[in-house]
Amino acid sequence: MIPVPPDEGQELAAFAAAAARLVAELQAVRQDLERGAAELRRRRTPEALDAAAALAAYAERLGTHLESVDAQRREWERRAARAGRRQRTGFSIIRAQEEERRRLARDIHDGPAQLLANVVFRIEVSQKLLSIDRDRALAELEQLKTLVRHSLQDVRKIIFDLRPMALDDLGLIPALRGYLSAFGERTGLATDLVLHGAERRLPPAVEVAAFRIAQEALSNAWKHGDAARVTVTVRFEPGQLSVAVEDDGAGFHVEEALQRQGGFGLLSMRERAGLVGGSLEIVSAPGEGTTVLAVIPIPADGEGWS
Repeated sequence: MIPVPPDEGQELAAFAAAAARLVAELQAVRQDLERGAAELRRRRTPEALDAAAALAAYAERLGTHLESVDAQRREWERRAARAGRRQRTGFSIIRAQEEERRRLARDIHDGPAQLLANVVFRIEVSQKLLSIDRDRALAELEQLKTLVRHSLQDVRKIIFDLRPMALDDLGLIPALRGYLSAFGERTGLATDLVLHGAERRLPPAVEVAAFRIAQEALSNAWKHGDAARVTVTVRFEPGQLSVAVEDDGAGFHVEEALQRQGGFGLLSMRERAGLVGGSLEIVSAPGEGTTVLAVIPIPADGEGWS
């Protein structure tokens, strides 16, 4: 079997641990030298004083080496921590991407894929009817037109969910306003958008993260919360953006939901917020509705998240 080398973070952590052991050993040796020098000074003979001075010089040189090794140990620890954070961020990105792919695959399978399979079947039926009953064949074709229209609507919805054009062209608030309107029509939920602060364009990654978190929270309120009304509150504040999605649904035990596989997309929302340096808080209890609050920092120069 070919051995698999440890990753950078593991190597650096191992170096730091070895350096820490060396530092501890050198400190013990230095203390022994200093104690020996102190003992020799107490004898007050010329020979003893000379030996004490020599031991003190050795201890001082050893102290210089100690500082160098300890500085290297701290540097390795810092680099190991950075490597660990990069690895965790990479895992978060991969998880978010895979969650998005699963959602997209599920939407296509449940929507356009089944409709198109039905269209193919009914086309075959229509072809057979053309030679038997022309009127029934025409009726089938009319129904096919309706099916194709529904399929086209589903495809457009999936495209919009993947990347709303309004998000790129107009910004977060117009995109949310359009999404809430379409979401309310589709689900029957009453939706409100509340805006605080001066609306402005934000770095693309911030807008995308905020939109996706609101989108996931709205979907949860509809699919799992049995909510009748959902309110999205967006606050443009100095240095940060906050997005709160509050529903009047059934609520749930947050920690239990987080421990379940998938967790209603709660982990995905947290990771989305974390990837842009933000945080996500979920407040809920059975019978008390749910509030999802995302707070995302905005770089002062408008850069940093591209």
